[in-house]
Amino acid sequence: MPSYYDIDTILAEEELLVVKPSFDFSLLAHLDPDSSHLQRRSRKRPRGDDDDGIEKDHDDNDTADNSNGGLPEGTKIKMPLWAVERWALLGFIRFPSLPRHYGRKMKERLEADPVSVDLRSKNEHYFQTGMILVNLLLRASHVALRHSSASRRSRQSAAQNAHTIAMEQSAQQARMLQRCLLSTMMGRRLCRNFDWALSSLDSNGMEDDVSSHVNKLTELERNMFGRGVEASGAVGRWREFGCARMGISGVVLKMQQRNQQHSVQTAGAGKEEKPTKKRVVSPVGGEATRAF
Repeated sequence: MPSYYDIDTILAEEELLVVKPSFDFSLLAHLDPDSSHLQRRSRKRPRGDDDDGIEKDHDDNDTADNSNGGLPEGTKIKMPLWAVERWALLGFIRFPSLPRHYGRKMKERLEADPVSVDLRSKNEHYFQTGMILVNLLLRASHVALRHSSASRRSRQSAAQNAHTIAMEQSAQQARMLQRCLLSTMMGRRLCRNFDWALSSLDSNGMEDDVSSHVNKLTELERNMFGRGVEASGAVGRWREFGCARMGISGVVLKMQQRNQQHSVQTAGAGKEEKPTKKRVVSPVGGEATRAF
């Protein structure tokens, strides 16, 4: 799981998704940009005659939820990715379609020529947003299937069946998107990125113009490109100045000191004290040695 305070994750979750409520939401009409228009139309609607009562009631029912500040079931609204996670896991919403740059046409373009596609113009955190979206769809579909299997003994409503089917379709789209993202990120696009990074410095130390390539890269790919350029520069300096004697790493020195201290402590604990010997004169006149 990414860190809660990770800036890249926060920016990646700003992607807008099209969702549909699974039932009527009260006091959430402000999420629909057309709700204000419907409210004004319902307020300005003139009272009809008695002959038009049936038609008037039918029209009022369409805008009743909007006039009361409610969000009708099935209304398409756009919400950021970070705001729909809990609703999706609870089954309050469903995803009718993925964003356009994660759809079928975009997958076909990435499969045909992933190198020439400008992903940064679509989303600066294209791969991170896609993987977060895939994870959310798979989790939501798993929860929906678990609830449907638990309630098989009881009779399910048509709305529950429709929600389960919609989540299964979303799970299939998520798996296809996951395969497309992995093949794009780890395939020819990655190889071309490393080629540009390693060849950014020529033998004379002059930098090539890589702006046309870098402008198409996402933030993740730009980070990898920067690391590759640093490695390429380090290799160039090593070839120019030759290999000198390498110093001992600080980690190795600390390990050696710890091993020496441990060996000294072990030797001191296992060493027995030798008895001291003193020379004592016997009363007979001879000398004897006793251990004390």
